[in-house]
This record gives sequence, structure tokens and C-alpha cells, in this order.
Amino acid sequence: MTPSEIYSKVLKYAGYVSIIICDLHSACSPHKKKQYLCTLAGSKTPVIDFDEVKTNADRTRGLESRKSVDALAVTPSGNFLCFIELKSWELLISNKASEYRIRKQATKYSSDLPLKLSDSMCICKEITHDGDVFDDCKIIYILLTDISVEDDGIMAFNSDLTALAGISSDLRELCNTLSRGVMDCIDIVETRYWECRNLDRNLSML
Repeated sequence: MTPSEIYSKVLKYAGYVSIIICDLHSACSPHKKKQYLCTLAGSKTPVIDFDEVKTNADRTRGLESRKSVDALAVTPSGNFLCFIELKSWELLISNKASEYRIRKQATKYSSDLPLKLSDSMCICKEITHDGDVFDDCKIIYILLTDISVEDDGIMAFNSDLTALAGISSDLRELCNTLSRGVMDCIDIVETRYWECRNLDRNLSML
């Protein structure tokens, strides 16, 4: 199936209209009585709340709760199906983060994120009743964060050495370095690590 066909079938299964990724981010979702961080309107890209899809699928099949990504989307070009996971480094950093806590969280991501992808792909196969549904489908697994991910190799190297000082800029660079490392270890699909504010722009270029 094409990315658009898979997205449409999952959306039909979900039984509701699509939302935007900002509504799934506890730090800025109006559903959590917060305001969007980037713009008044938030992202323009429609996504499916895949956690809810997973919950319904597990309940229907009588399964214990599986892992799942946060959202499913298709690029404006229709060329890629996107599995999206949203992680807030900003909340951790603002809550007295340390190098130890950041590394511990990244270690958790390294075990959780591959499983979230594989379980989510399995759920899509169940919904479409097609074990080969991804044969002709290009997939990208996107990890979104709410901190800047501008790449600076020197800063990234320095942050790994000086994060213990507790400087927020160093901690952010450490978060980025570790997050990229986690995504680079996932080799069954293409991966990206993006700032959430740039989601629409980055998807438009695929």
C-alpha cells in the first residue's frame, strides 16, 4: 500500500478526525490547559493519535498493552509514512536535570523507541489485514523534541565533557547527541531527529 492508503485506513479505524502533534505534547496542549509554544495555531500537519489507536486495537484483540509511537502522519508529497515519537527534553532540563538523569533517560529511549516502532508497525498490519502492507511504502521514524537541535559538532563534543557543570546549553547539547545516537541505531527504516517547531517545514521537503 502507499503511505496515504495506510494512513487513511488507520484514520478510518480510529474513527475520529485527525489532530495536530502539538495536542499530544503535555507542555503546550490546550487539552492540558496550556498554550502552543511555537505559534498560536500550532502545527498544520494532521496526525493520528496512535496511542489511542493502540489502546483500541489491544482492547479489541484482548491483548496486554503494547508499546506505540505517539502519532502517525504522511508527508505532504505522499511519499513517506511517518511514525512520530515526541519527547520533552525541556521539561527534564527545567526540572533540575543532571548529566546522570539525562543519560539514564536516553538509555530508556534506546530500549523503548525500537519497540514502539515495531509494535506500531504490527498494529498497522493488523488494521489493514495485510502482512505485506509496508512492501511498497517508504517509512520514516521521527523523534521530535522541544529543544533546539541545531547541529554544532564542537558544542556537542564539549557538552559531553562539561555537562556535569549543569550549564543548560551543555545539557541540551548532550540531550541532542544522545538522542541522535539512539535514532542512528535503528536501521530497519529511515530515522530523523527534529525540533518539534520545524515539523511542518521538514516534512514539506520530503
